[in-house]
Amino acid sequence: MMTPETTTLPALQKIGAIAGILSIVFYFSSAVMSFLPEPILLAVAFSFPLLWIISFMGLYRFLKAQNHTPTLEIGYLFGIIGAALACVLLVIQQANFAWHDLAMEGNPTEEAAALLKASFRGANRVQASMDVAFDIFITIAWFLFGINIAKSTSFNRILGWTGSLLAVGLLTLNMITFPTAPAESGLFDLGPFLGLWMLIFFIWFSVILFKKKRISLP
Repeated sequence: MMTPETTTLPALQKIGAIAGILSIVFYFSSAVMSFLPEPILLAVAFSFPLLWIISFMGLYRFLKAQNHTPTLEIGYLFGIIGAALACVLLVIQQANFAWHDLAMEGNPTEEAAALLKASFRGANRVQASMDVAFDIFITIAWFLFGINIAKSTSFNRILGWTGSLLAVGLLTLNMITFPTAPAESGLFDLGPFLGLWMLIFFIWFSVILFKKKRISLP
């Protein structure tokens, strides 16, 4: 007889896979859909880290059922922390933008405007530094998840190792150019490529889950 846990976990895995797809769609959409009303854009931007947490929950439980490893536990914990940091930094970033725009709408004098811009640049560096902290946690998480994905019988080995390599590359570039972002330092930004890999992976994950035959109750 199936217990409530055995019937709930497959549903959580499917929800996690769909959440993973939506998180990456929202991640890319927030950068290209500036024509949408600001409240909708903010909702999209603030939602994708929350969806990441749900996706990590589903993926963790799927991989744990196959092979419960220390790297999986560490990757899961780091992923949750990284997603939470992403939400915090996005809220701080957007609040800084809103406050700065509001202050500039008051038609300040040239001296006041220069001071406001300087203050904004200083405050904006705080969220930029938090972005690096986010990258540290999220890249380590995906490096470790990639190892477990590569060892899973449900996924392609190349898929897992590709994710791990992209994560290591992104973390390495961030450390080389710290505290400036790689793209602003003239180096290659692997962030969008890791995001694209995540989209491909979660689509693959969804196909695996939804193609599974339902277990009939005795």
